[in-house]
Amino acid sequence: MDITLKIGTLDVHKKLSTYSVQREVSYSKIIVTMDDEEHAARSKDRYIVAFSLFPMTENEATAYCNALHASAIDVTFSDPYTKSDVTKTMRVTSNLDAAFALVSVDGKRRHKGGEIQLREI
Repeated sequence: MDITLKIGTLDVHKKLSTYSVQREVSYSKIIVTMDDEEHAARSKDRYIVAFSLFPMTENEATAYCNALHASAIDVTFSDPYTKSDVTKTMRVTSNLDAAFALVSVDGKRRHKGGEIQLREI
């Protein structure tokens, strides 16, 4: 795929099996104007990046898992809406322990598979 996906300084795009970007739109409150009309006040749009990875070595899986375990991650990704690369601070919302469940005796991880989802903070 001809896209960009970096988790911190780790370039992930070569190992991507699937990739999707969505914008979450939410409305924080309802404003009632003087003419008794209700208007929804839109909150900030948040990006959600979901991806799955091809099989990888134990060293790669350990590096990817360690990069994703941070509570806040700077993620650079290709935005299909604006056709540009965007950098946002995100957090992992999927179960990393399920995706990287297998740990070998020397502490290295194995990638089990599944989708990983990142959500903008």
